[in-house]
Amino acid sequence: MAHRSACCDDGEHALECMVQLSWVQALFIAVAAYMGVSVWAAGVGYFTLYRPLIGGTIVGLIMGDVRQGMAFGAALNAVHLGFVSTGGALPSDLVTAGYIGTALALASGMDVGAALAAFGIPLGALGGLLWFGRMTLGSFIVHWADARAERGDVRGVAAINLWAGQVLLFAFYALPTFVIVYYGQWGIERVLNWIPDRLLSALSVVGGMLPAVGLGLLLRSIGRGRSIPYFIVGFVLATYFDLPLLVIGLLGLAAAWLRVGSSAPFARTGTGLMPPSAVSTPEGREKAQSVPRQAATSRRVPRRVLWGAWWRWLFFLHASYNYERLQGLGFAHAMKPVIEYLYATVEERAAALQRHLVLFNSEPQVGALVPAVVIAMEEERASGESISDEAINGVKSGLMGPLAGVGDSLFQGLITPLLLSLGISLAQQGSLSGPILYSLAISVTIVVANRFFWMLGYRWGKRAVSRILSSGWLQAISDAASVVGMVVLGGLTASLVQFSFSASISVGRAVVSLQEDVLDAILRGLNPLALTLLVWWMLARRISPMRVIGMLFVAGIDLTYLGLTGGTAPPLFSGEWASFVVGGTTAAASRAAWASTVVHLGPPLLATGGAVIALLSRRLVASHQQA
Repeated sequence: MAHRSACCDDGEHALECMVQLSWVQALFIAVAAYMGVSVWAAGVGYFTLYRPLIGGTIVGLIMGDVRQGMAFGAALNAVHLGFVSTGGALPSDLVTAGYIGTALALASGMDVGAALAAFGIPLGALGGLLWFGRMTLGSFIVHWADARAERGDVRGVAAINLWAGQVLLFAFYALPTFVIVYYGQWGIERVLNWIPDRLLSALSVVGGMLPAVGLGLLLRSIGRGRSIPYFIVGFVLATYFDLPLLVIGLLGLAAAWLRVGSSAPFARTGTGLMPPSAVSTPEGREKAQSVPRQAATSRRVPRRVLWGAWWRWLFFLHASYNYERLQGLGFAHAMKPVIEYLYATVEERAAALQRHLVLFNSEPQVGALVPAVVIAMEEERASGESISDEAINGVKSGLMGPLAGVGDSLFQGLITPLLLSLGISLAQQGSLSGPILYSLAISVTIVVANRFFWMLGYRWGKRAVSRILSSGWLQAISDAASVVGMVVLGGLTASLVQFSFSASISVGRAVVSLQEDVLDAILRGLNPLALTLLVWWMLARRISPMRVIGMLFVAGIDLTYLGLTGGTAPPLFSGEWASFVVGGTTAAASRAAWASTVVHLGPPLLATGGAVIALLSRRLVASHQQA
């Protein structure tokens, strides 16, 4: 068990709250981090174990402080609420940020906000380098599989996808996690010894502001002009009526039904996926009642083979994800039972493997239509139909892009953040039901949706995509989720974004609080609302999230050192305030005292100076390119 000294909930220095990890605990955390990127979670690991809300809870459980671990994971996940990974691109690695970040945060004893700024964000960027290395080296695995495919070795290709990919993941995630967590804890105490309390306060302020970035990213994704009022309604319900987020979400669901439900393009037909116009005619009704795909071939894979291909798709699609072929090797692995059943000769199996080892990349749930359609085409080919390799790969390449756009928007852009919002809200209240309910809800959603689209593609063949897109029901779901999401995000803004002014102003003998007497009198919660809307505006203008995070770091540090936020300070523009800003130096101070002032003001000077240099550099480069 980890040893924890007396906790500093009453505001004592972080050193009094440090936790010491044993090598066994570090090993468990390393294995948990590997599980977060592995294939063993039945296709839902990316949505559960990969997320900091779950990772932080697991690390807290291992280290004996599950609630603090959950709190850090929830705060970190709030920053990455709009996280979307598409096409092999990774904006920030949530495993290194969530697992290593939580371990170091608990080991340091820092409060959640300060630890978030000190560990969560930098470790996410470090994880991006690990991701790049894993994706690059994974490209070599594909050529190993190519050699097996030329020999028609179906099992060999599947084994390479599974085991070589997992060894690579273990090397890139488990080993660095163990080293950083176990040996990094000894360096934390030395670092905390020289970090001034004012800087720790500034990091706490930054940590409270950072969730605005996650909310802004999500608002940029789902926020439209007509949906902005729903965001305001959610904020008001949380701020003035103090409603739980679950209740706010239910009200948002009711609003979504009023806006979308009555006009949703659903038709109660045998298929349930035909537009109303299509069933309003006798021909349309006849199509709706017909069997989607007739058994026109004599070679049909049995149900056990179809199930085997599906669960391989669900489990192993990303086992050897790489830059060269992306999901190509995982696609070939999923086709293993189909190839073995339909083709008997080595030559036929080799040809099938080679045509399925080409580049492929799509969203796994809606994209499950593609391999299912391909299985139907392989059945026809095995029955003697003249279906070429080019025809099969043409279907794959033609469908993967549009389906990826639909699936990523629906599952990564809407459903996952919406369920995460509810889980984060419960976790912030100290309830373990947050991560548990989120994990159950998203897991059921992902598995059911994946299976649904898989069977749809197999039964309807190439007609499945056109029917789904023409029915309009995906758009209706997207619109409804957007309404619910905006209401929930408004409520989350009031609870997640922590930003207030502690400054006061002397007016005669009275002292006026800038926050309580001025801003709260205008609108309660004005600060987090204004900050979130500002971040949303910057992101909508295509300012990169990392630049926005950098701006928040500079603003948080500067405002804290100016005494505007981050703790009690003397009234603004008074003599005591001036002394507070410069670190206690007076006009008659010695040269040594002025040197101490420079050291004291080092963090804001470095932060502001770095921001100015970066801005000037960008303008210089832009002017040079224009010239």
